[in-house]
Amino acid sequence: MEIRFENEVYNLELIGHRRLLHEAIEDYVDELEMTDEVLEELELAHRLISNKDMKGLVDGCFAYSELVFLEVEENEILEEALRNAGYEVQTSRVSRSIYAINDEGIEVRISDHKRPAVEQNGIWMDHEYEKEIIVNNNIVYLNQLKENGFSKLDKVEYLLG
Repeated sequence: MEIRFENEVYNLELIGHRRLLHEAIEDYVDELEMTDEVLEELELAHRLISNKDMKGLVDGCFAYSELVFLEVEENEILEEALRNAGYEVQTSRVSRSIYAINDEGIEVRISDHKRPAVEQNGIWMDHEYEKEIIVNNNIVYLNQLKENGFSKLDKVEYLLG
């Protein structure tokens, strides 16, 4: 039961994700002029999130607050799409990073950030990868994946997740 808001994916079954979604919509509407209509839509959105009502969020009319919720489609999340296409995938336990073996057998790091440098014997060293994709807004485009050796994928874009 995953929903997409502002290119982030939230699982409405997880209390922590619901809390993050509540916070994300609050941050989003903070930029808007607070009218009675915006406040009513915000209250409705919070109620739907708390009730895990994905259909209500996706089908809801949020004309004044301009909130847009999208249902996450099958294979829209990159990790899932890579696994379903037969690629070997590992994910970081600490950050939003994926390590996948491409068609040539080369590990590709896909993340929303560069990996921080580490100290070895008093010397700071950057992590270097033969192939790496750093994305903005959690969206990975098909052309980036194809350029890095993932030929079995076919969606125009994927969410880092």
